Amino acid sequence: MDPAFFSLVVVPILIFFARVTDVSMDTIRIIFISKGYKGRAAFLGFFEVIIWLVAITQIMQNLTNVFCYLAYGAGFAMGTYVGMLIEEKFPVEKNNIASVVKNDVSKLFGDLRGLFGPKPSGRYMRQRWLRKAR
Repeated sequence: MDPAFFSLVVVPILIFFARVTDVSMDTIRIIFISKGYKGRAAFLGFFEVIIWLVAITQIMQNLTNVFCYLAYGAGFAMGTYVGMLIEEKFPVEKNNIASVVKNDVSKLFGDLRGLFGPKPSGRYMRQRWLRKAR
């Protein structure tokens, strides 16, 4: 294979796919961290960093090739997008409360903010609500 072709075409393509992979893995790793899966997050982080090192090594070896820079940036952007698509497949626990009221709701919202605080857990909310309801 022609060295010029390899450095101008193949290396940027490899950098692009390496970045898509490692940024997508980063998204999954963050999901694992937020769900408390420490071992899985660490395991994934190990491979994520190795892939990043391979990509950044290629950038450093080809500092005069602007296509490598473009591939690095485009791979990051695409990896972010792919990571968001993957994140949609993970079940995320979301709680919604719907209520229908006839009166002014500003007092209700103030009471709810005071009752629940900034970001309480579901268990905390139920316990605090039960105490105030008594």
